[in-house]
Amino acid sequence: MQPGAMQPTERRPTSHHRPRLTERRTARPGDLICGQCGEPNPPTRKFCARCGSALVEAAVVAEKWWRRLLPRRKPPTAGSRPNRRGGTVRRRIGQVLRWSFVAALLTAVGAYGLIPSFRSLINTQATTAVHSVKNIFGTDLTPVRPTTITATAESPDHPPALAFDNATNTFWLAPVTPRPPALVLDFGREVDLREAIVRVGDPADLQAAHRPKKLHLVYPTGRTFDVDLADTPDPQTVRLEGVASTVELHVVEWHNSLRGNEIALAEIEFFAVR
Repeated sequence: MQPGAMQPTERRPTSHHRPRLTERRTARPGDLICGQCGEPNPPTRKFCARCGSALVEAAVVAEKWWRRLLPRRKPPTAGSRPNRRGGTVRRRIGQVLRWSFVAALLTAVGAYGLIPSFRSLINTQATTAVHSVKNIFGTDLTPVRPTTITATAESPDHPPALAFDNATNTFWLAPVTPRPPALVLDFGREVDLREAIVRVGDPADLQAAHRPKKLHLVYPTGRTFDVDLADTPDPQTVRLEGVASTVELHVVEWHNSLRGNEIALAEIEFFAVR
């Protein structure tokens, strides 16, 4: 017996498989970024949750630098309950610290703008820090000469300018009484002094006059710097520190002469940062 004919039924269209479009995940530190679709994936996954590509060479989301400075929280263990009270306290402490930092910063900015002495102190400290960094990496020095030279005392025919004329056969001569002599140097601009080459005494006869033993430099900011000198006619290279447009150079100690009662300074040449 032949089976009866079946009435044809309506043919349904074939359904095509479409990948599930998931909502894009917000990237977190440590996530693996898929190189095909850019989807952030948890670090435990081997294949992308969006397109299925392998995550072997996926880029890792870096953690923000400031988070590395904070102590890491330990993940809760099984059976433990989160300490919400402790978390609230930590948040409040963090808020207090942040606001304290903002208040201190605003106070410092206000003091810098309104208090000249505080502004001068900050500028001096900043300048010193910059110079320290420059010293570490090295600097190029160039000769600098004062444009104006005055002295508290001088002997006839031996003015203070003779100590800065680049000649080794001339010298500044001054009496040491009633008080030790001093020079006031004006460079006409602000210079960053680092070195000096000094020649002491009378070049023709070292024992004819006292020779400087210690020079005391005074800067307009009130900063001072001492330089010790040997009793020799040879040039001496000494280290200096200080940024200024004017410098007071006081002779506070000297090598005694066998015959004379005046002090002689043959030559001094300054070098500053370019």
